[in-house]
Amino acid sequence: MFATDQAHKAQSLIQQKKEAIVRLYERKRYAKANAQIASLLPMLKNRRDRSEFEWYQAYGNFYTKKYLVASNQFHLFVKQYPTFPQVEEALFMKGYSLACEDVDIRLDQTVTYDAIHSLEHYLAVYPTGLYRSKALDALQALQDRLMKKSFQAAALYVQLAYYNAAILALKNFQQVYPDASCKEQVVRLLAKCYKQLAMQQRFDPEKQ
Repeated sequence: MFATDQAHKAQSLIQQKKEAIVRLYERKRYAKANAQIASLLPMLKNRRDRSEFEWYQAYGNFYTKKYLVASNQFHLFVKQYPTFPQVEEALFMKGYSLACEDVDIRLDQTVTYDAIHSLEHYLAVYPTGLYRSKALDALQALQDRLMKKSFQAAALYVQLAYYNAAILALKNFQQVYPDASCKEQVVRLLAKCYKQLAMQQRFDPEKQ
């Protein structure tokens, strides 16, 4: 009888925690909800219960801009619950969370490449999926980020007067991004590089 009462109290406590978390989440108090979820998950034995609150947790991290953590949690959701109806959304959110991470174009772009790979994987698995349009928009934004980084690197060579390196970088840029919005700037920078090299050869006898 005592054991039954204890079990009943434990279940009642779990139910109270679950309801409190849902209320916090619905009020968009995601950080507080996630703090409660962290203490709740070890108590949950039912697979459906765990998946529900792991889902809340992943979105809670996404909404609080912990995009890398959220991406990893969506990834784990796909692996742990491959037959659940949320899998398509989780696969999309894995890549979309990475795409939302604000990466300075002057820094390493590993996260950008990971986001591209994840979103392309989503489109390969769900070519006509519910999130196709958002995935394509995110991919375009990621490609624009890489384009800006590539252009910035080439322009820096020009600024530093490394004209031969700049020409190589700018020509490569033209091949990779033939329709770039900055293509006229690329042409002007190439012209500047050729002009500067010609002037160097004219005034430096050792370069004749």
